[in-house]
Amino acid sequence: MESTAVSPPPLSLELPGGFHPLPVGASVEEREEAVSALVKEVYPRGDAALWQGMAPLLDQVTTSMADADLAFAALGLFGTGSAGVAHCALTVAVAPSRHPTQEAAAQGIREILTRTSSVDAEYLELPCGPAVMGISIQDVTYDGRFTTTGADATIRMGRLQAFLPFPTGPYLAVLTLETPAMDFWENFSVMMGTILVAVRFPARGDGDGASA
Repeated sequence: MESTAVSPPPLSLELPGGFHPLPVGASVEEREEAVSALVKEVYPRGDAALWQGMAPLLDQVTTSMADADLAFAALGLFGTGSAGVAHCALTVAVAPSRHPTQEAAAQGIREILTRTSSVDAEYLELPCGPAVMGISIQDVTYDGRFTTTGADATIRMGRLQAFLPFPTGPYLAVLTLETPAMDFWENFSVMMGTILVAVRFPARGDGDGASA
């Protein structure tokens, strides 16, 4: 008997201004052009030297996220009002799930997360159904290949990770917002809440995949 791969049901997002989607769904050939355009979008006042210097870095980040089979990824850049910028990364992953109901899945995930000492778990009632938010702060070491100095760097990162069971099929969506801008942690927490309230699970044919 042949097995047929079935794609997950659609999920839609609405993101506030300041988010720049990464071309994780593009082919390798398309990605270079897309990343080049993204660099100019992120740094509109830059010059050729800046764009050419940042393109390989964003390409590495995009490739890493694409290799992780993410459904969606975006870079968030927000002015702090003092000539500074607070940034974050938002990703969406979709995985198969055997949950009988959304409620059963949410309660089970919450139970698992509450046993993890490094994560605070919150049960959520969203317009799209029950969900669970995992909140954690930890020190993360980045490979020197992804830093401006070329040396490994350890940064305190905040993570907001929401688990949303699909009501339209046996799948689980995982939305993750990570940021090193801990001075603006409260702002990002509110932003994540705004994003989650707008999540929708349309029927097949009404939309395809995550959209921003």
